[in-house]
Amino acid sequence: MRAADVAEALPTARMDDGVLPAVRMVARHRVPGLAVADEHGHVVTCVSSVDLLRLVLPRHLWDEPCLARVFDEAHADRVAGRLVGVRIRDVVAEVAGRVPVVRPEATVVELVELMTRSGCPLALVGEAGGRPTGIVTANRLLDLMAAEVENAGEEGP
Repeated sequence: MRAADVAEALPTARMDDGVLPAVRMVARHRVPGLAVADEHGHVVTCVSSVDLLRLVLPRHLWDEPCLARVFDEAHADRVAGRLVGVRIRDVVAEVAGRVPVVRPEATVVELVELMTRSGCPLALVGEAGGRPTGIVTANRLLDLMAAEVENAGEEGP
């Protein structure tokens, strides 16, 4: 199988959309992220659910994760308030270049290697002109690989 064969559509947000509705969309559809479109409606990148989660953390925790232990439950319950007023373009600026782009002919092994190396559960499938034609998710790859093993009768313990 090739990347073009397993690409799928994800919920899409626009650059000027708020992050909070995007978070709700990711949660409602139970997807590992969302596509981001430009003002013409063309998908230009993706934002993973982990990228969205990262927004709730105060910036000083990005560099000093051990400080997360000092937040009590009252503060922990309010960290999501940091999403109010944030736009998708702000997330895209933070994660630029983190979402891998693959050729339509890329194999499943190439996709797995890129996703694991980048730590991103999404990959954009690009075309010769540079515009993405679809998105491959880690969930989709896992589903396909498990189905292949089961169809071949090689299910393990």
